[in-house]
Amino acid sequence: MGGSYFILRLDNINNSIVILITLSLIILTPMSIYFLLIRPRPLPKLLSYLSFLLCLAASYYIIPLPHKGFFNHILVWLLPVLEVCVIIIVIYTIVKTIILYKTNENSDFLDAVRKSLEPKLGKGPLLEIVLTELSVFYYSIVVSFKKPKVQSQGVYPYHKSLQLKIVTIVFSILIVGEGLLFHFLIQIWNDIAAWIFTVLNIYALLYMIGHNNSIKYLPHVIKKGKLIIRLGFQSSIEIDIKNIISIKHAKESELGAKIPKDTYISLTKLDSPQFELTLKEPTLMRGSYGKNKYVNTVVFRADEPQKMIKEINSIRNLSP
Repeated sequence: MGGSYFILRLDNINNSIVILITLSLIILTPMSIYFLLIRPRPLPKLLSYLSFLLCLAASYYIIPLPHKGFFNHILVWLLPVLEVCVIIIVIYTIVKTIILYKTNENSDFLDAVRKSLEPKLGKGPLLEIVLTELSVFYYSIVVSFKKPKVQSQGVYPYHKSLQLKIVTIVFSILIVGEGLLFHFLIQIWNDIAAWIFTVLNIYALLYMIGHNNSIKYLPHVIKKGKLIIRLGFQSSIEIDIKNIISIKHAKESELGAKIPKDTYISLTKLDSPQFELTLKEPTLMRGSYGKNKYVNTVVFRADEPQKMIKEINSIRNLSP
């Protein structure tokens, strides 16, 4: 690209050379990035699209104004084609997710979306951020019209014994009241700032409602020798039951006490913990917005704790 910058600024440059350099900037540079950097590594396919857009932006600044005619003609038809391709990919991903979700009775919404988006976004923080945002809107709005399927075997709900529902109701009332009051106060100063504040309040309200609903539809699960402990869409961990060293009654922690970095607590601070699992090997805990960490201890509660612990121990006793 550096050589193209200086060549295009030479005097009396031939028009055919300008066309060749323009095509090389638009085609060869993105292809080189793809084959040399993206394809050999387990990177998300989305980077191919982003690298192409970056190359177009760089080409716009590299090509001087007198030689931009051919480049502008290409952009006239290229940008609409890119937009159509993006729309097709989005629609295909949504349809694929819906089909996967409907055909697999044992998978939940998050699993179906994760399987559809991983090839395009990879397994990094970007995927977790997108999953969190989709979960907020799915569990706050969509589930009101269509209830998701919850498998019956190996499922242990925990929403009935949590205090989150009361907290959600109280804070929802506060958010609505505060949002209306501050909207009019901020609007006196600036309309745009007032609407930005209101949008953020609406998002906070949707997040709380979605989190509360997800706790009901994302229970703890025991299947195929695995134990999945959740706190709605906010966090979860999948444990190999053979990896559990011990199970004991959890101790009450003081309000405001610091949580150890290697501990995952699958409940709110207002609830009392029931059981504590100690693991042989650290296991990945997935948090919202990509806040993942490896933990050695898991603290949780369930609506039927004794029944759940009995099934876990029966699988542990069968293990060699």
